[in-house]
Amino acid sequence: GDLARPARLAAALDGCRACFHVAALYAPAEQAEQMYAVNAGGTAALLAACARAGVARFVYTSTVGTVGRPAREGAAAPDESLPFNLWEQASPYVRSKFVAECMALSWQAAGLDVVVVKPTAPVGAGDARPSATGRRILAALAGEPIPYPAGGINHAPVRDIAAGHVLAALRGRPGACYILGHAAGNLDRAAFLRMVAASADMPSPAADAARQPAAALALTANPARAVRELGLPQTDLAAAFREEVAWYRAQAARRPAQRERRG
Repeated sequence: GDLARPARLAAALDGCRACFHVAALYAPAEQAEQMYAVNAGGTAALLAACARAGVARFVYTSTVGTVGRPAREGAAAPDESLPFNLWEQASPYVRSKFVAECMALSWQAAGLDVVVVKPTAPVGAGDARPSATGRRILAALAGEPIPYPAGGINHAPVRDIAAGHVLAALRGRPGACYILGHAAGNLDRAAFLRMVAASADMPSPAADAARQPAAALALTANPARAVRELGLPQTDLAAAFREEVAWYRAQAARRPAQRERRG
């Protein structure tokens, strides 16, 4: 369906028992208006269309960025019980996703069964765009400085995150939120660089490899609720990093051959 053309959503939803809303616009801050139009306005239109179509369950894909942050340094990684408390510091993207998340949950009272999932940084083959995670991995492979939140980021195998969406549809509590992450996935900059280096059979980076000031906010998280209630898989995170590195190298190897054939 096209989120910008709500009238066309009805046909897409005909006969659907569940709707997975994973679409979003991730863009620079200069495109804030477009992000609100797609991420909030598009979600509102899809929710209404699902209600009219009699969809039994709506799984909304939010972001780990809408998980609240502890007030003190050194606190345990936050979980779903900590309300979002970063509106002033958050990017327009995160704000637009939080607004959409609130919209989705508000429909629970109107009779539409809603479950919210909050994926952390996905790792694995096929990150073609690339995502923010893919850009960090590519920069690390090239030995370039990378922007990285001072408190770290939670990473999870992309296959686990995909499975978590299906499990949310099948087992999620109505009106509940679930962090789709990995219990061993909270990596600070040094641990992330070591993971990429090990995946690429490269020398481990020096301890002072952080050559760029880190961002102020962390994206760590505790996925225990999703593991406990949904049965969220916790597969080998190092294997997911190896898969992503191998995929990027395979793509790079194909490009010269493709240019040669075109020439």
